[in-house]
Amino acid sequence: MRSTWPRAPKTPFAAGVAALELARIDEALAHFSVALASADGNALRALIHNKCALAHLQRGDRIAAIAALSAAFDADARCVPAIVNVGNLLLEDGFADDAIAHYEAALAIDERYAAAHLNVGIAYKRQGRRAEAVRAFRRAHRLGVH
Repeated sequence: MRSTWPRAPKTPFAAGVAALELARIDEALAHFSVALASADGNALRALIHNKCALAHLQRGDRIAAIAALSAAFDADARCVPAIVNVGNLLLEDGFADDAIAHYEAALAIDERYAAAHLNVGIAYKRQGRRAEAVRAFRRAHRLGVH
């Protein structure tokens, strides 16, 4: 018989992601701190810093989030999730053109990153660029954003 209990995350990074999904911000940040101390490579460090930024944003600490995104770029300037999250911050602040530039930069690195297609679609829609928005939403849907 198969257990219905979820399995414990196998890495500090996975534990941090799980805690973040449950809005356990302090726990998530503690796991991410451990993950950073043992991270193997700059790409992983960038992803961890990006998740730290999301934790800080959930807490409402935008300054700490921006610092974490900056650390992500210091580790790996091509970190697609971090580029998209900067775009999200710009879009929230009303800078749609700058947000679109970030989403397009992320897609130039990884054209299969569904969240970038979704978010660029949202930015296009806000600008009244409906046809472009619909195309972006369709691409996001094909890639797995529902």
